[in-house]
Amino acid sequence: MAKVAAALAKLSFPKLHRPIQRTRLFALLEERSHHPLLWITGPPGAGKSTLVATFLQAQKRRAIWYQVDEGDADLATFFYYLGQAAAMAAPKKRTPLPRLMPEHLNDLPHFTRRFFRELYSRLPTSSAIVLDNYQEVAIGSAFQGVIETALEEIPAGINLIVASRGEPPPNFARALANDIVGHLGWDELRLTLVETAAISAGKTRLDEVALRSLHDQSNGWAAGLVLMLERLKRTGAVNHISQSETMDTVFDYFAGQIFDQSPAATRDFLIRTASLPNVTVKTAIQISGNADAAKILDDFYRRHLFIERRVGEEVTYTYHDLFRQFLRSRAAQLLGDAEFAKILSVAGHLREDEADVDNAFALYREASDWSAVANLVLENAERLQNQGRTQVISAWIDAMPRELTAASPWLQFWAGIALLEVDQPQA
Repeated sequence: MAKVAAALAKLSFPKLHRPIQRTRLFALLEERSHHPLLWITGPPGAGKSTLVATFLQAQKRRAIWYQVDEGDADLATFFYYLGQAAAMAAPKKRTPLPRLMPEHLNDLPHFTRRFFRELYSRLPTSSAIVLDNYQEVAIGSAFQGVIETALEEIPAGINLIVASRGEPPPNFARALANDIVGHLGWDELRLTLVETAAISAGKTRLDEVALRSLHDQSNGWAAGLVLMLERLKRTGAVNHISQSETMDTVFDYFAGQIFDQSPAATRDFLIRTASLPNVTVKTAIQISGNADAAKILDDFYRRHLFIERRVGEEVTYTYHDLFRQFLRSRAAQLLGDAEFAKILSVAGHLREDEADVDNAFALYREASDWSAVANLVLENAERLQNQGRTQVISAWIDAMPRELTAASPWLQFWAGIALLEVDQPQA
């Protein structure tokens, strides 16, 4: 379990390649920083994460960066990883933050207050905690109440910054009414003509007519602009799109044109590596068999083609959600379900080798590789139990076909152990 670089990618700050400095939005964020919570809402590809990262760098503010995913609906998982993030942010504090154990669920607000009071005490003034991709946890989840309690405990000088595709959920109504939330919305996030020109200048030379056409066509959407610029660079023409088309449709159209014009080896590399939530150069070579992995990843990163680089114990690359979804749909089309399932299973084993068991399970489940899920449970159940993450054990076992779990005494054993604190008769 010494290899944790992939598992901690969700806690790593994005490393940006020559991003534009959106000083117009920096001024708005600074002006609204007296609100304990800064909530940034915009569609995928609007530049929310880039904005937050560049703002914090420009302000020279210390920050914990936390990439929210659906696994954080299990609160023990959320507190466990946030505790890891705190240890990275304040390495001199040797006492770890408390872990959420099953017995704490009887008084979750008390545990939450104690956890966040201790966390905040370890952070310097003018620091921030960023919750990126907040929309990944469902409205109505207990996670929402935890964040609401965390907001109630936040001291002056520290901001909670949320980047989300959605507006604040209903449980934040009181915080909104009490002027605790500073909001930055899609209308403000849209690129201005000046910002469109700044992004375009790094890619190609445009006359004013072409620039205005690109700006009007992209409608202030950063992802659409990048794809249209890439298309313009290849064809010399500005494509016109219907304003009635959805962002997903436009993205898939332009991404498809760029993908189809790439060399066959690059296309194969992209669809294989997109099976993973994030890759290092080493894992990219392992999943694709392409020795030029470092060159391809760096090329896409420097061209701002929907790949982020995060620097931790190892450099990891993460495809933007829209691009990864596009690549995975192409993988299923080009490779077929059986071959794609094999790739997902291999990807799961690579994640497991890197101690990223949460993503390993998700990949095995998608591949219907139940023997790998069973082995994952048996190898990790005791460790997960010690971390208080018994709901994860239950979720993994519940995902498996009933006949397989019924035939395994050890899976039955761990299913019972996971239920001890919540349903003793069933356990």
